[in-house]
Amino acid sequence: MIATNVPGRPVQSSLWKEISVLEIGVAACLLILFVLSRTFLETIAAIYMLVAAMLFAAIVQGRMAATCDDRLDRRLWLASALACLVQAIILFVDPLLGGYHTAMAMAGVLAVGAAARLTLALARNHAGRGWLYLSGAVSMMVSLAIGFAWPFASILPAAQSLTLDLLAVAAMLASVTGKAPTCSK
Repeated sequence: MIATNVPGRPVQSSLWKEISVLEIGVAACLLILFVLSRTFLETIAAIYMLVAAMLFAAIVQGRMAATCDDRLDRRLWLASALACLVQAIILFVDPLLGGYHTAMAMAGVLAVGAAARLTLALARNHAGRGWLYLSGAVSMMVSLAIGFAWPFASILPAAQSLTLDLLAVAAMLASVTGKAPTCSK
């Protein structure tokens, strides 16, 4: 179904909205799984599910970048999407964040995505602006937690923090998708 929120700008709302709502469910399930996981294999499996959910978040944010007419907004959405993509790649390569460089790269990429979403919330009056603030603030806190808490005694606190970040991003995307961003100055 194609709906138009702004004249001349079609937005396919149902698919992307459903994907974002599905991501909220996946993030909530992963958070519960990380709390309840007892074995190493369960933890690794949950981390790889988190990687898949991060890839979906990157795709949805890339879609938001593609639908935006304003150059600044497009770049900020794209920066946030690329940050999610790089986070997924880092977790896929080193799911335990065991190396110093991978943990610091993860913290840096989280900070870049958070800064992009916070800048987007500050610069424009988007639909779901409060969710942009929340998702940026949570990402920044997770970035600082990973950056300052390394080396980890266990990957579970970092994985739970990353899942909490994904939950905030998914809630933000659910509130924003299906609505054409108002790209006005």
